[in-house]
Amino acid sequence: MGSQIKQDLSKIGIQVDFNPITFNTLTDKLSNTFDWECYIGGFVGGPEPHDGANVWTPDGGLHVFNQKPQPGRDPLIGREVLDWEAEIGRLYIKAAQEFDQNKRKEIYAETQRISQEYLPFIYLVNPLSLAAVRDRLQNVKFSALGSQRGALWNKYEIKVAE
Repeated sequence: MGSQIKQDLSKIGIQVDFNPITFNTLTDKLSNTFDWECYIGGFVGGPEPHDGANVWTPDGGLHVFNQKPQPGRDPLIGREVLDWEAEIGRLYIKAAQEFDQNKRKEIYAETQRISQEYLPFIYLVNPLSLAAVRDRLQNVKFSALGSQRGALWNKYEIKVAE
């Protein structure tokens, strides 16, 4: 993917210095040395939006686009949690405390709207997937999350036909 991005961007005059590294080296750079400008990575999740709180809340361990000071390290000079980051964090807490599914959906939709306005991540791919479910299962509602995370997300509504 990195090679393809480099090639595509070179066609419009953007130079990319692509340097593939091992995963352990990447995590060290992300968490310890902060010696990086941009990286290609992937996060996985499930149908529960709050699973992403560690990425989206300003003090989350995977909030890599504006990292908090690490335990035992000197404070980061100039780190400022911007209003939009704080708002996403506040909305994640609010959504986790909401029981009404429609209200939760609205709250998480607002976090997505804010993240798309400020673009701390640029999403590159969404994998295609295929799921097969026996015809005895009724009321299966497939989701855009794919076969690994979304084929049976509504298992509490699924019935088995006699």
